[in-house]
Amino acid sequence: MNSKEEIVAAMNREGDTHPPAIFSQSGTVSMMGACGSHWPDANFEIDRMVRLALQPSELMSFATARVPFDITAEAERLGCTIYPGSGYAQPSVNGSPYRAAEYVEEPPELMPLEDFLSGGRVRLYIDAAAKISKEHPELFVTSGMAGPSLTASFLTGMENFLMGLVMCPDLCLKWVKTIAPYEYAFAEALSEASDNVFIVTAGSEDTEPAELFDTFVTPYHTKLHSHIRESFSTVHSCGETRKVLEKLASLGATALSVETSWDPQQVFDRVSDRTVLVGGVPPVKCLLLKSPADIRESARKYAEIGYPVIAPECGVPPMTPNENLAALAHYRD
Repeated sequence: MNSKEEIVAAMNREGDTHPPAIFSQSGTVSMMGACGSHWPDANFEIDRMVRLALQPSELMSFATARVPFDITAEAERLGCTIYPGSGYAQPSVNGSPYRAAEYVEEPPELMPLEDFLSGGRVRLYIDAAAKISKEHPELFVTSGMAGPSLTASFLTGMENFLMGLVMCPDLCLKWVKTIAPYEYAFAEALSEASDNVFIVTAGSEDTEPAELFDTFVTPYHTKLHSHIRESFSTVHSCGETRKVLEKLASLGATALSVETSWDPQQVFDRVSDRTVLVGGVPPVKCLLLKSPADIRESARKYAEIGYPVIAPECGVPPMTPNENLAALAHYRD
C-alpha cells in the first residue's frame, strides 16, 4: 500500500520503502477524460484543478497530489500574457511588456508584494493546495513554482535573457534581484498550504552556463528555500546538470529532482549524502513510450540503487496512458 507516511519518512531520511510519488506535473488526457475536468479550464478554475490533481490518487492509488500543472502563474501576475493551453498542452508565456528589442533593459518597479499574493493564479494555486490539504489529509500535497531567474527569463524573453547573460549580465542580475522577493513570498505561502514545494530552477547547463551558477542561482535559491519553513522543499532542474549537480544538491532544499538517465548510479554516488534524491523514471522514453513491465523495471532499478522517492524525473507527458502510471504506483507489488 502507498501512504503519505512512507513519503514523509523518505523525505526525513527514514525508512527504506522507496515509495512511488509524483512531485512534477501530473495531469494527463486520460485523467481529464476520467474526471471530466480538462485543460485549459483546469488551469484557471480551482474546483476543476483540484479534481484533476486528485486523479493520480483516485485512479492509481498514488499517495500524492500536485498542483498546478504549469509554472507560468508568477510571470502572468507580473505582467506577461499567457497562451492558455489546450486539451493536451499546458499554459505558456507568449508575451511580455518588458521584452526589449535586444537583450534586456532595466527592470521597472513592479506591483507591491501583498498585491502579488492576493490575486490571479498565484492566489489560485495557494488556495488549491490548501483545499486539497484540508480535504485530503491522507495525501502528500506538492505545490509547484518557478525560481527567480526562470521567472526573470519569462518577463524579459527567454532568448533575450540567454543573450543578456553573455552581453549584459549585470542587467540580467538586476532582474533576478527584482523578481526574487516575489518568489520568496510565494514559496512561503505555498509551504503553509502544502507538504512540499517543488521549485523549478533555471540551473541547467542548457539554459545557464555552469560558471554563472553561483551568481544567478546559488544566493537566490538558498534564500528561497530558507523561506520554506512549514513544509519540505524540492529543487528541480530539467536538462544537463552534470557540472552543477553538487551545487544543486546544496541549495538548502530537502530533496533534489534532476534528469538522471545518463547515469543514475553516478548521480546517487555524488550527492545522496547531502540530499534526498527524487527520481528518476524517464518521463518520455519510459513512462510515455514503454510498457508497464518496463516502467516497473525502471522504478525497481532506482529503488535498488537507493533513491528514497521513486518518481518521474520531470513532468508527466500529457499523453501518458493510465496503465503506465499505475505500473509506477504499484511497482513494488
